[in-house]
Amino acid sequence: MAISPQAADGRFDPASLWQHLQRLVVHVTTALESDDVVDDCLDIVVEQLGADRGLVLLERDDGITHAVNARGAKRALTPEEREEVSRTIVRRAVEEDAVVAWSSAEQPLDSASVLSLGIAAAMAAPLRAARLATRAVLYVDFRAPRMSIEPAQREFFTAAVALIGGMIDQAAVTRTARERLATAEGHVTEARSTPPLDELLGFAGLKSVRRDVDLALAGDSPVLVLGESGTGKTLFAQALAEASRRKPIVRVVLGGSDDLNTIASELFGHERGAFSGATGKRVGLVEYAHGGTLLLDEVLNLPPHAQKLLLDFTQFGTYRPLGYDRPEPKRASVRLIAATNGDMRAAVRDGKFREDLYYRIAGVTVKLPPLRERRSDIPTLAESTLRRADPSRAWTLSLDLRRQLASARYDWPGNVRELEWTLRRARDLATLRDPRSSEITGDDLGELVGAAESVRSAEVNVDPAGAWVRLQEAKAKLEEREADMIRDALQRHGGVVAHAAKELGVARTTLAGRVEALRARNAR
Repeated sequence: MAISPQAADGRFDPASLWQHLQRLVVHVTTALESDDVVDDCLDIVVEQLGADRGLVLLERDDGITHAVNARGAKRALTPEEREEVSRTIVRRAVEEDAVVAWSSAEQPLDSASVLSLGIAAAMAAPLRAARLATRAVLYVDFRAPRMSIEPAQREFFTAAVALIGGMIDQAAVTRTARERLATAEGHVTEARSTPPLDELLGFAGLKSVRRDVDLALAGDSPVLVLGESGTGKTLFAQALAEASRRKPIVRVVLGGSDDLNTIASELFGHERGAFSGATGKRVGLVEYAHGGTLLLDEVLNLPPHAQKLLLDFTQFGTYRPLGYDRPEPKRASVRLIAATNGDMRAAVRDGKFREDLYYRIAGVTVKLPPLRERRSDIPTLAESTLRRADPSRAWTLSLDLRRQLASARYDWPGNVRELEWTLRRARDLATLRDPRSSEITGDDLGELVGAAESVRSAEVNVDPAGAWVRLQEAKAKLEEREADMIRDALQRHGGVVAHAAKELGVARTTLAGRVEALRARNAR
């Protein structure tokens, strides 16, 4: 049964095609200053076509496509719904570089997603926007049984593709309507350990930090990066420093010692004989960073007596290495980018961190959201993480797993770091199940979800004794996962704790302490 929209019910028939195109043209040309212009255009396209859903997807350099705009019946699609697209149709549109229209009534499609989601018809086409560094696709689908696509509908869709692509180009000049797409397009394939800043920001869930990042890039004010453990603060701070183009970039891991001489020596250096054991002269990290950027990792761990040293340097740009006896101090010009997972304001309020130092390092504050607040990013982030961890094969995620990752079933307390290591283990399980496999399924993450549900049950169960038992079981599973992560990291780096700590994003002393704790536990 073909569906032919009638002008009387607000949709178009072939005779009224221009009327509906004109509506889209007027909206595109008058709404460029709106942050939601792409969503508004999708609403018009979905309504006029009589479609159920419309999405704009980006294809990354690694071949992964993900939705950056997703609408259905004048509402935003949920994270789970955003994954419910026919990637076969999208891939055909990209490969053929043309409009692809398909309906089950005319052409059966051997696709698991089409069969499971009940998609009866779909259209997709590349958005021809010259200023987009990556390929974008406009996609719509229909769920009505035995749906077929009329020629007029295809005509309208083709025109909408051209209009929306042109609108994105025009909006790029003024940096307005294209914001959601711009955050997702910057993927530069350079051989370096830190991904480009645009790549780290290339997710809709990080849109809220773009303004603060732009502010940080516009000047030389010190930057404070906040966020829960595992959100990628250190990697983000490094990428921000590289984007700022103030080099060299020198990282300092703070909190590894409470000894003032050790901290002062690391930051500012020392002269020979300055203290017991100082058998030679040492250049401090501040001096190495002169003219560039100094990254202070976990600045909240800096003990109070060392905070004064850092305050004096931030105020005057001068410092004295230990044992330095010349009348004039040394000088260094550096940009400070500090990071911590603690509550800085609470630390200031409780007297654990100097208020004057806080205002010296928090010129611009960037707070990275936890993974549970950016669920729509998780499937794409997961697939990208897999391919980066194992470039030997093009890993993909099954539809059920993509839905599971985007759902609220698990809060990811370890954030991006936990997601990465969980996926590594899931990859190993998938490979064990089938050595030729390149797909991760929901079954491969079943143990993780079960542990999460145990924790949630323990929190709400009215039986305190039973809740305690379940909580301890969940804790034991998490500790076992932590031990596996540490063993794997040490094995990859030949047992060198410093190198393993750098990969895990923790202080060397922290990892060394965990290793000793694990050894003591195993010895019992």
